Amino acid sequence: MNKTTYFSHGKLLITGEYAVLDGAKALALPTKYGQHLHFHPQPGSNCLLWESFTDKGQLWFSASWELNSMKVTVGKGLPETNVLTSLLTSMMSEKGLPASFLEGKIETRLDFPREWGLGTSSTLIALLSKWTQINPYYLLEKSFGGSGYDIAAANAMGPITYRKIKEDNENPEVNIAPFNPLFLNKIYFLYSGKKKNSREGISTYRSKSLNPVYISEISQLTERVLSVEHFSDFCTLVKTHEKITGNQLALTPVQDEYFTDFQGVVKSLGAWGGDFLMVLTELPKSDIISYFKKKGFSTLFTYNELIFCENN
Repeated sequence: MNKTTYFSHGKLLITGEYAVLDGAKALALPTKYGQHLHFHPQPGSNCLLWESFTDKGQLWFSASWELNSMKVTVGKGLPETNVLTSLLTSMMSEKGLPASFLEGKIETRLDFPREWGLGTSSTLIALLSKWTQINPYYLLEKSFGGSGYDIAAANAMGPITYRKIKEDNENPEVNIAPFNPLFLNKIYFLYSGKKKNSREGISTYRSKSLNPVYISEISQLTERVLSVEHFSDFCTLVKTHEKITGNQLALTPVQDEYFTDFQGVVKSLGAWGGDFLMVLTELPKSDIISYFKKKGFSTLFTYNELIFCENN
């Protein structure tokens, strides 16, 4: 039998961080970087061997299951082993798959460093969904949890809007987003040098009392971002988004804390305090690189270098 191969995209959340958990409309972008999955069938082995590799080709996780009992016989990388055991069991029960379906070897490989936070877990869920034809949001509920926007981005062919439906977690509202402004060349993405645990960020958000107008304000901002024509107006909307989110979290926006002298706008993406930042500026790229290098940041992408869009 031939091996099966799949690929899923990483993600960046441009609007709606935190609020997307409670039904706000959010703008998400798939990245060119993602994760690959290869399945090599080995009929009759009664065993599933799993190996996960970094973007540098280093083995960072491995496990082996005896399929009749789903007992882990070899494992490296807890708690991932426990999560995967639960995922595999859910897959078989949901689809009525026989244990023989999993007989073989799975290899996954990232295109990006794990610490970038582009979606090691979400791309994996999307890959397993493609392989088994099981609803990815069901698999998400049975494993890592979260809003699900990252799952939608993993399968997207370009910018999307995402809205979680409270009454139906397995069928969110996902639409192609008309986000292709003339000022894309003034949008950059900067790696903060810090990996932020999404679950910790969610816990921080949940510990705050929810402002009753917060969700609707963020949804309205997302709509306005999609229709904006001028770069200056886009910058204003982004600053407003940071202010509203900062008030809800009782946290200081990243630009006010670290980049007060920057000629442009800097916005947190995803959980505040780590992963990627969006940089909006009319400065030459060389000046941007020089500014952030002095601040200790060296990984900077243009919009087109990082973001995937099938039509570009």
